[in-house]
Amino acid sequence: MKPDISVIMSVYNGETYIEEAIESVIKQTFTNWELIVINDCSTDSTAEILDRISLRDERIKVHTNEVNLRLPASLNKAISFSCGKYIARMDADDICLPDRFEKQYKFMEENSDVALSSCRFMTVKNGVYMSGGAGGRCDNQALRAMLLVANPILHPGVIAKSEVMKKFNYDTGLTCTEDLELWTRMMMGEQKIEILPECLLIYRLHDKQITSTTLERQHSEVLKIQQKYYGTLLQKLDEKMQEFYISGIYFKENADIDKFLEYAKWLKRVSGKNFDKKTISYALLEILAEYKRCGVSKTDVVKAMLSFNPFFLMKEITRRKQTAKKDIAKCMKVASDLGLKQTSGTREFPIFEK
Repeated sequence: MKPDISVIMSVYNGETYIEEAIESVIKQTFTNWELIVINDCSTDSTAEILDRISLRDERIKVHTNEVNLRLPASLNKAISFSCGKYIARMDADDICLPDRFEKQYKFMEENSDVALSSCRFMTVKNGVYMSGGAGGRCDNQALRAMLLVANPILHPGVIAKSEVMKKFNYDTGLTCTEDLELWTRMMMGEQKIEILPECLLIYRLHDKQITSTTLERQHSEVLKIQQKYYGTLLQKLDEKMQEFYISGIYFKENADIDKFLEYAKWLKRVSGKNFDKKTISYALLEILAEYKRCGVSKTDVVKAMLSFNPFFLMKEITRRKQTAKKDIAKCMKVASDLGLKQTSGTREFPIFEK
């Protein structure tokens, strides 16, 4: 029988977590899936683990690369092998909650205009679980605006129409930002992306992740991607704006309120007909909230907040807090149901905290 969902995974030296990740796929309440695993020339015991697990379940199909292709090319290879109506992503170190595919399949079936969707999640590091993405908007217009300033879409939590993934594929010239490039290219191609506000994945944080080891390369790749996104939908960042955008907006290593206000004024001015002004303000407010978490003083944050329409500000902060409270409650319930002992909520929207 043809699978409804093709789950694609690439792994390189993943012996520590690969078995737990695959077991979480096997235990799904939704059963009509295939799992396509690309072993990207692992040198540890990954191959032996994959051989053993695949013998237990014929839905698991393992392919081994002859040379190390890296993640984007390996995922494209898995996409080419996929037979399902939908393609779902899964990383070799994360854990699907049991009803992930059931809920995501239902969401995609009920929203035929959506090309790709992701989900809410919990993070785990050193045995402590926290809710992730709480309070953020899930609609296409908000995600389209957020992609100007951040990457709001969890890559391993994605499910998409198979024909869309086969059409767009990943850019193999990238090494650590292939997901951001794909989302922005889809948005420029008028593909609708949304987030299902259900906690369906445990996202593992650890020191060996690409995002923890390749910051300089990320800077270069993100700037290249965003220059194309801005250039297509707005206008390109000039040289002065580029430097602050990377260090002060996207990565927030050098948060600066005065430069933030300059950038915000420019973004609102050039957004024009392609973006709703309130949605742009929403994206900017999300960055300002991160500034508070990055240690920017309350005085400076309040200074920046005065540049927002007060009615928008009151309405959005109220919505954000209420939504975050609900999202956190959902995650904590999931944690409780799974018997996860070391759990923690997250601050709802700490922009006004002392």
